Amino acid sequence: MATIDALHSTDAQQPGPETQTVIKSFEQYVIPNYRRFNVCLVRGEGSRVWDADGHCYLDLFPGWGCNLLGHCPGPVVKAVQRQVEKLIHVPNTWYIEPQGTWAKLLSERSFGGQAFFCNSGTEANEAAIKLVRLRSEGKRYKIITFEGGFHGRTMGSLSATAQPKYHDGLGPMVAGFQFAPHGDLDAVAGLVDEQTGGILIEPILGEGGIVPASKEFLRGLRKIADDNDLLLVFDEVQSGCGRTGKWFGY
Repeated sequence: MATIDALHSTDAQQPGPETQTVIKSFEQYVIPNYRRFNVCLVRGEGSRVWDADGHCYLDLFPGWGCNLLGHCPGPVVKAVQRQVEKLIHVPNTWYIEPQGTWAKLLSERSFGGQAFFCNSGTEANEAAIKLVRLRSEGKRYKIITFEGGFHGRTMGSLSATAQPKYHDGLGPMVAGFQFAPHGDLDAVAGLVDEQTGGILIEPILGEGGIVPASKEFLRGLRKIADDNDLLLVFDEVQSGCGRTGKWFGY
């Protein structure tokens, strides 16, 4: 196995010929909206990844929470292979057994109820925002979110994100979002009015610095929501599905 190089080492900052070829293609054809390391990954196994020039790296960054099981775990690879040999895509106008099974597992491992499947975490937050509004037919459209939070980059989820740096150049934002300091129950209670429909929070701030909400704070939000007939929405895009060692962060 190749030596595990530090990502910021001299070698990593000077990409090899194979990586340089890929970088040149990106520079010509891909919009540069992301800052990227000078590394072109071609293979992964467990906690290690390899680049196009044969360097091996220890991956401590699980793809924004998408690679919770590591790279290419055998059981997952085999399950995907079995599935694509039978069906690759089925629209929502048809029934498929795996979706029903997964919804049942989610229900049993959370607080129950039914599941709505989306393509991404951002879409899930958009769906939650719509659900809050639909519940009152748009009359209670306001949603309280928290400073330091991050909920996505589509217009609804971006508007819910209380970080002005993500709003620059994209205004005006979608109306109806109010921001409270993280951990401040009095501030939350002070924002609630007759047009408030919900509270949206990450149980553990992700982009905001990996800041867990205290049990007292979450219980306080639950009480405010119950007392005012609000929906309490947990954004578990980064903390859910086992990343904390439990199924969910709430």
